This record gives sequence, C-alpha cells and structure tokens, in this order.
Amino acid sequence: MRIGIFGGTFDPVHDGHVNPVARAAERFGLARVIWIPARVSPLKGAPPTDARHRVAMVALAIDGRPDWVLSFDELDREPPSYTVDTLSALSARFLRDELWLLMGTDALAGLRMWKDPEEIVRLARIAAFHREPFVGQGLAIPEVAGLQNRLEVFDGGSFKISATDLRTDLARGGSPAGRVPGPVAEYITKHRLYRGVEG
Repeated sequence: MRIGIFGGTFDPVHDGHVNPVARAAERFGLARVIWIPARVSPLKGAPPTDARHRVAMVALAIDGRPDWVLSFDELDREPPSYTVDTLSALSARFLRDELWLLMGTDALAGLRMWKDPEEIVRLARIAAFHREPFVGQGLAIPEVAGLQNRLEVFDGGSFKISATDLRTDLARGGSPAGRVPGPVAEYITKHRLYRGVEG
C-alpha cells in the first residue's frame, strides 16, 4: 500500500495544501494520506497559532475523506520537528507499505538543508508539486544521494497561496473565503484567528 505523508505548520491549512494533496493521491494511487502538523519547524521556528487551533483546522479540512488521517506524531514529540524522525517512526509502523513524502517544489529546493536528507530519500519516495504555474523555466533538483531515482514532480494545480501572506491579509481585516476550505474559513472567523497579528 502507498501512504502519503504531508507535514507542515498548517497555520492555517489552505487550498494550496488540500488541492495538491488530492491530486497526488489520485496520480500516485495513495491509499492513505497522513497529515502531520509540526510542533516547531526547525526552519521556521514556533508557529504564531496555538497547536489546538492548527489541529482543529486540519481536521476540518480533511473531514469527509476517510483516506486522509490526522497524526499527532510531531506534536507529541519534543521540538523541533524533524521529518527524518517522523519517517523513521512511520516506516517502523508501516513495515510493508511504501511511504511517499509530499511537498512543494519550494520545499524540495531546500531539501539539502534538512536533517539527514539522504535518509529521508531512503525512507520515502518524494512527490513534489509546483505551487504556481510551471512554464518550463526548469527546476533546481538538490544534490541529495539517491534523490533522482526517488523523485516525482507533478502539477499540483497551480494554487499560489502563501500562509504568511494569508495571515498578513487576515490581520488587516481580509476574509479567508476562497483560499481555505469553507469549514476552515468559518473556524478562523469564529475564533477571530490572525486578527492584528501579521506574518
């Protein structure tokens, strides 16, 4: 069985997360996708929003997809949240399954900076999606041993949405509608998230 692994701070989870994952699941025949909110990303630092809200938003975003599940693996560990540690734990749990790590091509470009990238590539195939329209300008593939044979790059639907820009817009009074799943937009509005907190 192929299992997709998709991690991030999800602050907030938005259509630029949900739609590419749906495309990846269909394209690569992923029987399950595990969504893993990070406690603290080593490359981003502490997220501005409490984990309870971030988890609730992911739960709302994936509701109705029984093949998508929420994992607390990284929230239950001491920070920072290293992908290689998460994949090691999951590979031990799913011994007979093939793990597929999902990420944007922007994250792929920085893969060499991650902890033990060669081990990441050994533990999981990489499926990287373009976050904005791809016009053939080329893609910089990081020099990580074994990556070329374990990498699939695909069109994630060209959703140019940044969580940082979204938070900034919401802090200025903008609406989340049209950029996040409907239930997530309602949750953000109800709990007045990101009001007056830019970045």
